[in-house]
Amino acid sequence: MKYICTKQENGVEEIFTFPKTVDHDAMAEVLGRIKDSTRGNWSRVWREPISAGFVGIDNCCHGKSETLGLESRDEDTILLAKQFNGY
Repeated sequence: MKYICTKQENGVEEIFTFPKTVDHDAMAEVLGRIKDSTRGNWSRVWREPISAGFVGIDNCCHGKSETLGLESRDEDTILLAKQFNGY
């Protein structure tokens, strides 16, 4: 599995996981087009990719994205664990 960690304008970091068959740069492009809702006064949420890599079978983030030129960070594994635990 691959992942991208992004930062919103308000400083909130999010982590997105996706299949290995999708390139990091293609997924980053899609993340920049996600709306904040599906009804009413929606807007696009600006997300800047700040790190990227792979998720191992131990759920640890490692490696780097060649297409984005970004490496994984130790804090990405922590963010992923929080997401799995519903934080």
